[in-house]
Amino acid sequence: MSSSDENASTKSLRDAVLDLRRDIDAEADRRQAQIEAVLPKYRGSALNLAHYVGLRKKDLRRLQLDLAASGLSSIGRSEGHVKDTLERLARWLGAPGEESSGDTAPLDWSTAQKLLHENTRALFGPRPRDRHVYVMVTAPEAQAVTADWCDAVLKAGTNVLRINGAHESPAEWQHVIALVRARAVALGSELRIVIDLAGPKLRGEILRKEAGVLHLPRHKDRLGRTTGANSVALVARYSGGAEIPVPAAWLARLRPRDRLTLRDAGGRARVLVVRECSPHGARAECEKSIYVASGLPLGWNRGKRLLGRGQVGAYPRQPATLMLATGSRFLINATGKAKGVGLPVLGCPEPRILARVRTGERVILDDGRITGVVEAVAREGLYCRVLQAVKSPLRLRSGKGLAFPDSRLPPGRLGQEDRRVLEFALAHADGVEVSFVNTPEDVRQVGERVGRSGRSGFAIILKLETREAMRNLPDILFEAMRYEPVGIMIARGDLAVELSFERLAEMQEELLWFGEACHLPVIWATQVLDSLARTGVPTRAEVTDAAMAMRAECVMLNKGAHVEEAVKMLVEIIRKMETHQYKKRSIYRPLGVALGALPESEPRGRATEFRAGGISGSSATRIETTTMRPPATAYVNEVKPQND
Repeated sequence: MSSSDENASTKSLRDAVLDLRRDIDAEADRRQAQIEAVLPKYRGSALNLAHYVGLRKKDLRRLQLDLAASGLSSIGRSEGHVKDTLERLARWLGAPGEESSGDTAPLDWSTAQKLLHENTRALFGPRPRDRHVYVMVTAPEAQAVTADWCDAVLKAGTNVLRINGAHESPAEWQHVIALVRARAVALGSELRIVIDLAGPKLRGEILRKEAGVLHLPRHKDRLGRTTGANSVALVARYSGGAEIPVPAAWLARLRPRDRLTLRDAGGRARVLVVRECSPHGARAECEKSIYVASGLPLGWNRGKRLLGRGQVGAYPRQPATLMLATGSRFLINATGKAKGVGLPVLGCPEPRILARVRTGERVILDDGRITGVVEAVAREGLYCRVLQAVKSPLRLRSGKGLAFPDSRLPPGRLGQEDRRVLEFALAHADGVEVSFVNTPEDVRQVGERVGRSGRSGFAIILKLETREAMRNLPDILFEAMRYEPVGIMIARGDLAVELSFERLAEMQEELLWFGEACHLPVIWATQVLDSLARTGVPTRAEVTDAAMAMRAECVMLNKGAHVEEAVKMLVEIIRKMETHQYKKRSIYRPLGVALGALPESEPRGRATEFRAGGISGSSATRIETTTMRPPATAYVNEVKPQND
């Protein structure tokens, strides 16, 4: 390339960078009121967020390639320090820098990382000794939270415990909190506890009732062989669960090995063998599957003698199920009833939401198992047609999720149940997770209540899981920075339902980038090592997913019988991957494959200085290049050499 061509290329790059610098400043000017409204500690982060919004309004792909070809920063890792990156680029390309000093100086890479780490520690507590990514675990039902369970998950590496406020009661939550805190103190573990607010998730209601039926399936192995009998309680009056109401006069006279015979609701002969008896009831077993309905004839036998005849007592009527097939039509309205339409009817408890839905918009049922489209809006409700289902026909039960991902819905309201859970959390926990955040108003409702409580350091975690949240993301983040400590969660389950599975990977990346742009910690959630936690055996895909998750500041595991093993594997994956990558930045430690050694025989590295020079900043960070069971790595400005 001739010198004139090189000068022209440099001038073109310089002009493009200067134009971009003007664009991000203009975006900051437009958002000045939002920047000034945040807490003083977040002021620099809010300004950088405005700069990042301005940056991402542009198509920079050609410019990035040209910058990289010239050996300069491609702007691809500038999320936390946008203005500083452009300033350094402009100077490298020969443009004069802007006058700035003191408080007006843009954040550099080192300062951006320091802010992110400070905000992360404020939210989750002291950094784990052997890594910079925290692990959050969802608590199981209270009866499963024992001292042994607590010790196992804490020793495995749990840093944050999540309690689902949609299940169980304050008494059970209190049991979990008291026991886990006591065991954490005994083990010398740092632990934060957050409670999940269920939020305004819509659930479809089927008001039509049908006769109640108790189904007890047969326990069998993969060859279809019976592995155990069904156990059922014999009671005078049904109160819930695996119970069969029998004549009250029988209960005091039943004896072990007595047999109750009947033809179940499907007309199949079944025998219940009594195993245990008490003055108030009995327990029986059935070797086969059984469907029990009210009024079925019963026979009571002891040996070869018939001791009595009676019938099954009453089961409460239950919501009917809707059978929906691809192409079938159904109606959604506020009442769950409609005369003369001849279609299945699904009730929606929020008429103000239905009023915002328009023809042609999608409706998602049962967390994505059924996708439909609104064909017409009428006085009777929304006439919908099923576009696809995981199988056809599909049985839809009452209480399943209902979503309108294409519709511009009104802000949610902090319902009575969420207010109750929030008050409990303020008294007993370290923070709350706010589900289904769609608008800044959703953040404000919780933030103002927390502010009035006077609880210093009470965490607010915003779960981002809807299309509306992605539309309003910058505004939600500006509002979030009016409170501290605060973080965001990538709630991938509902996000995939709302945006489609095809777009989930893209959206989770964008949430990571925006979290870094405002220096707020991000939680990577939903189905991380889910098969391992539930069954004890991981899938290859979920191990790769867990490795990707370490770019967030915290990774959440759901409950499962093998959650201890899942925590251990996740911690090990994080520790290994942190020797290769920090956020989006690849880090080069010595590789065994380059040295001609298997991983088991790779030599230990030594602590080296990683200097973030050039465009990204100039501060030094200590990085462990250990290759065999590495200690903490890549935690900017914080890592100290440690032994295994």
